[in-house]
Amino acid sequence: MNDSIPSPEALRAGADRLISALAAHSDPEYRLAVLKRVVRRLGEDRYPLFIRLLGVVAESDDAHAQRLLADTFGTALRRMDLPGGALSSWGATRLPDAGGPVAVSALSGHFFGATPRRLLGPVEYLTVWHLQRTQRTALGAASFRTALSRLIALLNRSEDARTLYPQKLAADAQNEMEGAYTRATRERLAAMAAAWKAGRSPDEVAQAALDSGEDTPHPSGWVVRDL
Repeated sequence: MNDSIPSPEALRAGADRLISALAAHSDPEYRLAVLKRVVRRLGEDRYPLFIRLLGVVAESDDAHAQRLLADTFGTALRRMDLPGGALSSWGATRLPDAGGPVAVSALSGHFFGATPRRLLGPVEYLTVWHLQRTQRTALGAASFRTALSRLIALLNRSEDARTLYPQKLAADAQNEMEGAYTRATRERLAAMAAAWKAGRSPDEVAQAALDSGEDTPHPSGWVVRDL
């Protein structure tokens, strides 16, 4: 991943192009294909940029754009075909021991060899990125909470997404997906799903993900970054 931070102007321009591409088509299935194409073109290592684009739309005052994007996620959830990003499985990941920070951009996919990676939707991606050791530098708690709250507020613009996403999280929390989630992560997913289903605010749902279960600070030696 290129760790350079796009300017606010570049992010807004990217979000505008994304919404324009979705709005150009009336077919929900085609819109989903467009969204997945955007993720593919960004590339596996730049899925966090896709999440940031979602956040730009969530923070905007364009309710139509928010509904359009959220409804596309609703279509994806009905099809069980979320545009996902890949994170390495916690059970197989081994990062180098080093006395100082290791740049994510310095680690190619070949470095991890056969390490299993799982495609995760944006909510699950943020949760795993924050809680588990993956090929990425860990996501800090404040950035996790902010990004997750914005994402949930966006998804709540669609009745399908608001209903189906917490159902998916609850199901994931019950499923030991061959090491995709630690027990602590499954507890957080379950707490998030329960709060979301109960109609709690996006901030409260995000906080539930942090408050649930035992306190699990990042182990000594972890490098933590912002989104």
